[in-house]
Amino acid sequence: MKKICMYLLMTMLLCLTACKGAKDKELSEPSENTADTNENQQEESQETEALTPAEPESQSQAEEAFELTNQGKAFLEQMCRTLNDFDSQTEKDKAFYRDFLFYSYTGVPEGMETEQIYREDLQIEETVVKVPEQEAEAYAKLVFGTELPEEAKPALEEMEEGQTACYYEDGFYYIGVSDFPDVQYTFTDYEESDNTITVRYSIQYEDESDAGIVSFTLEPAENENGFIITSKAAEFTN
Repeated sequence: MKKICMYLLMTMLLCLTACKGAKDKELSEPSENTADTNENQQEESQETEALTPAEPESQSQAEEAFELTNQGKAFLEQMCRTLNDFDSQTEKDKAFYRDFLFYSYTGVPEGMETEQIYREDLQIEETVVKVPEQEAEAYAKLVFGTELPEEAKPALEEMEEGQTACYYEDGFYYIGVSDFPDVQYTFTDYEESDNTITVRYSIQYEDESDAGIVSFTLEPAENENGFIITSKAAEFTN
């Protein structure tokens, strides 16, 4: 009888131990439903992150402020003399580009080659600036952001009798040398508005210290000046 009781007691202990082990296993290992739920939550979190747009950079980081350098100021001072007035409505035809080329090079920019040509109409030797086509193309792009159109090349036979030389021939522009009037231009100020920049220069002529204002409209550009010119207007007080 005593052996039977001991056997029953050991059996009960083994059963209790087995039940406890099964219970602990259930608590320690997540159920299949719990694992599926966690996986779904993780996927939803990843989808939400993918759909959420990245925060935009601050204005100061996204766009760099325009800076008019001393090089840019000197370039625009030169444009006060050499560039005719124009705006978005101006037709850039052959006459426009002929004037642009003539005034850009007639003063013999530093480093430019000159030579003598015989003018039959004037019966004299004329000094001209010999401008390579590539140089003129690059200069036009620096000023306007566009290349010179092929049809804008002035032909020798189109020159009027007695006109200062300005024609294209065999890969070169030939621009007659001449002087500019004694007019001075002084940088005044500039301001930014709606991705455009307005720059002003005062005009001094002879004994007039405030003879007028030259205004440029610029757009930022990735070139050596940091801008292109989109308009120019000179206003005189008298």
